[in-house]
Amino acid sequence: MKITFIIFGLNTGGAERAVTGLANYWAADHKVSVITLVKSTPFYPLDTRINLYHCLDAPKSETTVIQSLKDVGKRTKMLTHWLKKEQTEVVISFMTKTNINTLWIAKWVGIPCIGSERANHEINKLPKFHEYLRNFSYKHLNALVVQTQGNHNYYDKIMPKHKINIIPNAVAPVLKENRKDTLIETEKIILNVGAFRNGKAQDVLIRAFAQLPTSNWRLVFLGHGPNLEKFKVLAQQLGVADRISFEGAQKDVASYYNKAAMFVFTSEHEGFPNALLEALYFGVPSISTNCPHGPSDMITDGENGYLVPVGDVETLAMKMQVLMEQPELREKFSQAALASTKKYEMAPIAEQWMQVITSVTSQTK
Repeated sequence: MKITFIIFGLNTGGAERAVTGLANYWAADHKVSVITLVKSTPFYPLDTRINLYHCLDAPKSETTVIQSLKDVGKRTKMLTHWLKKEQTEVVISFMTKTNINTLWIAKWVGIPCIGSERANHEINKLPKFHEYLRNFSYKHLNALVVQTQGNHNYYDKIMPKHKINIIPNAVAPVLKENRKDTLIETEKIILNVGAFRNGKAQDVLIRAFAQLPTSNWRLVFLGHGPNLEKFKVLAQQLGVADRISFEGAQKDVASYYNKAAMFVFTSEHEGFPNALLEALYFGVPSISTNCPHGPSDMITDGENGYLVPVGDVETLAMKMQVLMEQPELREKFSQAALASTKKYEMAPIAEQWMQVITSVTSQTK
């Protein structure tokens, strides 16, 4: 098949990783293209057989009505050009604004369009006009893919239920290749992976860590973002900075999962928690806030991990201490996590996507 993905850019992020993973998986058997609205260097390696195009050379640094109209015109022209050039049979678009833009261009060109919605819009509210435009547009999608039951419940109030499909993110194949063969932990590391932005609440983890008895356990953060410096100061104020490492965004996340003896995830809300899935897939005993949406889809409390209330420092500290003191419980959670995440490997996830693609393309022939 001739499949084209459309996304704003290919920098670091969950949607970008999902596009790259699916595109790479299908590149051997299908003609796959990726169109970005703005030119960007892929953060995640992209198979050389994939055609990569872009619409605009750079994001606009400032916005005026005239500049916005010019950008819309150029983007529409270039998207139309690339879709016709590739003779695409189906378009898969990621993220709300890109979905809306892509849908109407795909309809103009006569190509079925599958939208992929990643955000939790019960929390991340859209401006009223964009919300209206999304609700009107999504009714005309050939299919919508969401990642969680929570998002399905949200969108079935907006569009026909039969068009909505729940397909979680897959674990990147490169992570499977680099997963350790043994569950023997090498270091007493508590790991957190995620951007330092509002809603991720890494300060809750720092505060919980500061409540624990002094030990040889270390807390390691991977990621960057606007709250990073503020949380470094917090670690200093709480007297735990010497046991906390802030190591920035890392491409080789697998080596950290392989070393970690515990993973802790403190988000207040999620669209789909990729880092939590990856930690579970590596068999890292995990604790997560029971935030909407995603963690409760992955963790059954007390079986393959712990779920704690959002923002509850005391409960988090208590659960962390239990895991620190009970290696047999860590082993139990590790084995259960490995078993529960097999369904998130690329092959079964890609097959679910292909079933949606086959359905929409057969309906339009």
